[in-house]
Amino acid sequence: MPEDFSAFYEAVTRIAGGEENIASLGACMTRLRFTLKKQDGLDLQSFKQVPGVLGYVQAQGQHQLVVGASKAGKILQYFQSRHAFAPLGEENKRELSAGEVKAAVRQKYASRIGRVCARIGNIFVPLIPAYIGCGLLLGIGNILAETVLKESPNAVGLMQVLGNGIFFYLNAIVGYNAAREFGGTPSLGAALAGVLNIPSLAGITLFGMQLIPGKGGVIAVLVVCWAASYVEKFFRSRIKGSMELFITPTLTILLVGVVSLALIQPAAGWFSDKLALWTQQALKNGGWFTGALLGGGFLPLVMLGVHQSLVPLHQQLVDTLGNNPLFPVLCMAGAGQVGAGLAVLLKTRNERLKTVAKNALPVGLLGIGEPLIYGVTLPLFKPFLAACIGASAGGAVTAALHVTAAIPFGVSGVVMFLALSNLHSVVFYGVGFITAVACGFCAAWKLGFEDPQE
Repeated sequence: MPEDFSAFYEAVTRIAGGEENIASLGACMTRLRFTLKKQDGLDLQSFKQVPGVLGYVQAQGQHQLVVGASKAGKILQYFQSRHAFAPLGEENKRELSAGEVKAAVRQKYASRIGRVCARIGNIFVPLIPAYIGCGLLLGIGNILAETVLKESPNAVGLMQVLGNGIFFYLNAIVGYNAAREFGGTPSLGAALAGVLNIPSLAGITLFGMQLIPGKGGVIAVLVVCWAASYVEKFFRSRIKGSMELFITPTLTILLVGVVSLALIQPAAGWFSDKLALWTQQALKNGGWFTGALLGGGFLPLVMLGVHQSLVPLHQQLVDTLGNNPLFPVLCMAGAGQVGAGLAVLLKTRNERLKTVAKNALPVGLLGIGEPLIYGVTLPLFKPFLAACIGASAGGAVTAALHVTAAIPFGVSGVVMFLALSNLHSVVFYGVGFITAVACGFCAAWKLGFEDPQE
């Protein structure tokens, strides 16, 4: 029987100032996200009191309600069935009052980094289910190839084919999503991504330079689609009549395609290679110290909802190195949360907090950390610091022992055991995970917290 979100809908729209005041609406895996046309005079902190809301965040110019894994998409569908909300990032164009214009300008220049992170997230978040499915198959295949399927190359090959499904057309999908996010035509973004990756580039020289298919990876695709959106808008605004339909896409692909191959792709290729190299060297040379900084510093990014902006870096590491040494380190943030959350569960006498912790810990073990962050550790503050301490300890161990993942991102927690590069990584990811949980637990127990009153 379908879940009934009617009470949730009524409460959220009432606090938001009514259906018509919601300018745009969207969702990620754990959060319902929306923007408002007017927010002066609204008691937005009341969102925290809505049953089913585990946490409320204002970030990236958005209002974000943490509702838990797999629930956000269902709630979004229900909201859209009740009212025709504009998709997130595509607010209805209308005449703004002077006060609204002032507020919009202030918001625009106050949160540029947040807006960039939000756009990157909008491009890659829709890919998460495919990353998870293919990533798990790829990781499981890598482990089986070293154990029970060691003498079965055909079965190993099949697992690799299934696991690489998303990666074969990844740049085209990223190009499609990026062009849409930047205000261009999605199909042109996919076409330009295809230009950068078509195998026949290997036999072509341009201005004396040998072209290389796929150079620059998703970073090149993002830059090219961003540039193409401006070129396309330029032509559309100046070419009138039915000929615009033919001239604009043709000239956009021609001009941006040539410039991309001659300038953007080589520059993006150099940058992406250096980025992967710098990350690898930082983890290798910095060892436990770098791991501790990265592990402990990742939770604040999750708290702000900007952690998805690291996806291009994760993908580039896999493209360049064949594995991802960064993601397992960052996964220790979730393990630290589990440890701190477990300490809160055992120490608190508040029945409501106990219930929230009991519900949040299982999904925390599976790598979904927002329920623990917003429902347990962050409201108490000291347990959140303890979780960061646990994450630092786990990150130090994981980096020092050179744990690598077979996938860019998508799964974490205990599920990550199935998506690691090899048996060495499986064993020492476990060591790091247990370290993070134990240190997070001990730190939370030692620091204590002010138990909420009923």
